[in-house]
Order: sequence, then structure tokens, then C-alpha cells
Amino acid sequence: MKITERIKVSVISALLVVGLSACDKPGPAETAGKKIDQAAGKAGDKMNETGDKLGNKLEQAGDAMDDAAAKAKKESK
Repeated sequence: MKITERIKVSVISALLVVGLSACDKPGPAETAGKKIDQAAGKAGDKMNETGDKLGNKLEQAGDAMDDAAAKAKKESK
């Protein structure tokens, strides 16, 4: 009797493991959500990169304006 009960428990356990492993696979909604998250992350990175470039250009423009102002002040004396 004990052997048949152990076999039953082993078979049921194996079926549960197989069933649970099949549930772990992502469905289409999860896959789409992951792709959207990745795209949003990439877009955020591009926006940060563009913001950095814009900041550098504005800093260069500010430096050029400061230089022009200093030169104009020097020439007016």
C-alpha cells in the first residue's frame, strides 16, 4: 500500500511542477508591456541626451555673449 501511495504522490507532484512551469511563460500582454517599457526607457535616454546637448549649446552661447559684452565694453572706453 505504501508504495502505491508514494507513486501517486510522485505523479501528482510531477504534474503540479509541469503545470506550474507552463504558467511561468509570459503572455502577449506581458510581452507587449515589456516592449513598451523598453521603448519608454530608450526614449527617456534620448531625451536626456538631447537635453545635455542643448545645455552645452546654451552654455556656449552664453560664453559667446559674455565675450562679446566684454569686448564691447573694452572698445567703448
